[in-house]
Amino acid sequence: MKQILTVLFLFFAFSVSAAGLKLTSQIQEIGIGQQFQINLVLDTEDEEINAVEGKIVFQADLLELKEIRDGNSIINFWIDPVRNCVSNGVERPDSICFSGIIPGGYLGEGFIFSAIFQAKKEGAGIIEIQDAKALQNDGKGTPANTKIFNFQFSISKNISGPEFNAPKDTDPPEEFKPEIARDETLFDGKWFLVFATQDKGTGIDYYEVCEGSKKKCVSAESPYVLKDQKLKSYIYVKAVDKAGNERMAILPPQNPLKWYENYFILGIIILIVLGYASRILWPRFTKSR
Repeated sequence: MKQILTVLFLFFAFSVSAAGLKLTSQIQEIGIGQQFQINLVLDTEDEEINAVEGKIVFQADLLELKEIRDGNSIINFWIDPVRNCVSNGVERPDSICFSGIIPGGYLGEGFIFSAIFQAKKEGAGIIEIQDAKALQNDGKGTPANTKIFNFQFSISKNISGPEFNAPKDTDPPEEFKPEIARDETLFDGKWFLVFATQDKGTGIDYYEVCEGSKKKCVSAESPYVLKDQKLKSYIYVKAVDKAGNERMAILPPQNPLKWYENYFILGIIILIVLGYASRILWPRFTKSR
C-alpha cells in the first residue's frame, strides 16, 4: 500500500501543469553567412497566463542578430520594447530582453516574437531562454511553473541552405483610437493621451504625437502628457511599424477655438475688410486729388 501511495504521489507531482517557453526554427544546421529565423512560443498548457518576461542569450561570436519581429504577437502590451538587453546603458549584442502583458489572459499555444540571425563562422552552440517568468491570470500575479525549451544549432561551411527571405511587410499598423484622460493622482492632474495599436507584420517601431499641426511632431510613448492643456488643438498620433508603414489617428479639439481666437480666420477677415475698404476709399482719395 505504501508503494502504491508513493507511485501516485510521484505521478501527480510530475503531472502538474506548467507554462512552456520554447524556441523553434525550421532548421538547425546552418551555412556560414546564412540567415535563419527563431520563434519564441508560449505554451500555457492548462494555465491561463497574462504576463511573460525573460531574455534570450546567444553567442555573439557565432551569430549576429539582424532583426526582431513582434507583429501578430499574443502580447498586447509590451512593458519594454523587444530589443537587445541593456547593461550599464549599453546594448548587449548577445541577448534579447522581453517583457509584456496579455490583458484578460491567454490559454493555448501562441507566438510571442521572432528573431532573425545570420551565421558568422563555423561552430556549434545554443540559444537559451534565461530568467524567464510567466504569471497566472488569477488576479494575484501568481508565478506559473515555467518549462524552458532551448535551441541547439550548428554552423558549417559545407552547408549551403536555401536563402532566407523574411516576408515583406507592406501593410500599415491596425486602426486605433487614442483617448484623452485625466486623473488627479497622475501627472499633477494634467490631461494626458493614451494610445496603442498592433501590427501583424514586423511590429510597431515607434509612435509620434503632433499637437495642432502634422509638422510639429515628437516621438512619444503612452501615456503622453499633452502640451495643450486647454484641449483646443487637433491631435495627430502616428504609429510606424518596423518596415516604415504608417497609420495616423486624428482627434478633433475638445474645446475648439472661437472664430476670433483663430488667427488664420481672423487674418482672412482682416484682408477682406481691407480689400473692401480700399475699393471704396481709393476712388474717393484719387478724386479728391
